[in-house]
Amino acid sequence: MSPDPTVTDTDKDRVIFENERVRVLEYRDAPGDRTSPHHHPDSFMYTLSAFSRRLVHGDRETDVQLPAGRALGPGS
Repeated sequence: MSPDPTVTDTDKDRVIFENERVRVLEYRDAPGDRTSPHHHPDSFMYTLSAFSRRLVHGDRETDVQLPAGRALGPGS
């Protein structure tokens, strides 16, 4: 398993809430920024602003464009 994003990308990811059931991260970046390989177990994402990203998982690459206010969870 890849490391936690709050460890691999301390300049972009930070914990804003955590308890025994849930952990909420804030992610902020700028155009052209890259992240290190990391893992989000049982993740849910809510986008505050629109964005475009290239996601890499192993040898697979996917271009993603999401509008502001989009919610994504397992199976989305």
